[in-house]
Amino acid sequence: MGVYQRDERWMVYWKENGKRRDKSFGRGDEGRQLAEAFEAAVTNGRVLDGMVIPVQRIEVPEPVQLEPVVVQEPEEAKGITFGQLSQKYLEHLKVSGKTETHILTLAHLLKFSFFDILDKNKPVDSMSYVEEGMKFIKHYQGVSKQTGKPRAQTTVNRYCNYLAAIFNFGIENELSKVNPLSKRKKARERPRDVQLTVKDMKKIMEHAEPHVKWAMEVCFNLGTRPGKSELLALKWSDVDFDKGTVKIYATKTKTFRTVPVRPSFLEKLKVMQANALTAYIIEFKGRKVDSVRKSFNTACELAGIAYPIRMYDLRHLFATTLLSQGADLSAVSKLMGHFSVKMTADVYYHYLEGEKERAVNLLPELEGV
Repeated sequence: MGVYQRDERWMVYWKENGKRRDKSFGRGDEGRQLAEAFEAAVTNGRVLDGMVIPVQRIEVPEPVQLEPVVVQEPEEAKGITFGQLSQKYLEHLKVSGKTETHILTLAHLLKFSFFDILDKNKPVDSMSYVEEGMKFIKHYQGVSKQTGKPRAQTTVNRYCNYLAAIFNFGIENELSKVNPLSKRKKARERPRDVQLTVKDMKKIMEHAEPHVKWAMEVCFNLGTRPGKSELLALKWSDVDFDKGTVKIYATKTKTFRTVPVRPSFLEKLKVMQANALTAYIIEFKGRKVDSVRKSFNTACELAGIAYPIRMYDLRHLFATTLLSQGADLSAVSKLMGHFSVKMTADVYYHYLEGEKERAVNLLPELEGV
């Protein structure tokens, strides 16, 4: 078992039933930390800082049982320490049904990063924004050891949100009274420029393997989140051929949404189901597909796409295409599975062609005043 890089992605390999398995955890700092957390949880007997993290379907030799890490509270300390509060928050995430990936990521960040910046033995109520909060933010605004470049503001904000959630948990449960990040002014993140067009999408599909081409077609027609969370989890049992709808479960929001499909795409679904060898809508050689990222990137290169592109951009293209053609903002929000119309508007309103012009034309003329 080990961590390695492939195509700038951080991977973990292990043996399962005598066969090698590889799992991707994404790119950059977060991908590396997630991969290392996954490996550590398994290799170290599935224990991180005294907390057992369940890892399913992975066979490992006899686990090495580690002694729980006990955070000693100084005699002069008053109230719960940062380390103790962090441990309770991890336990809270576990009983709250948060995903294994999220828990592993945060546990790893605490053990190998956050505790190096902030003293885990220091009482939370003695912490402040000036001393601890600013120190934490400045650290992550610095240069990443892995990339040699300053971290993206998105990464800085995400780590600050993780830390703030721990402190807020303490306040809500009357374990502490202070959130050192409460006075933080969240820096604005630069929005990602999605350049993918329908024309370029078709070009990529022409160079894609059949199962990747089909995955792209499904993603674009249903607006799913790509990957295991939605697209690759879809089963034929989720399709209601009589009503012409597909039921999608979003692991991110833990909600279901129903997406109607066009008659032409419904017919395509019927054809694909007739030839299916598995229960899953996306399959490859009679097996469930775990990832299409590498094959998708290969198709993009063969198609000569010069700008950065992700499979997730197909979901953006789904939304922007509908809105630019005059679709109702609220309807698109429901199709995307967003928590609120405001979230959809904040991200996609500028794609509503002519809406601002139509609005100002509603003003009355002031002639003769």
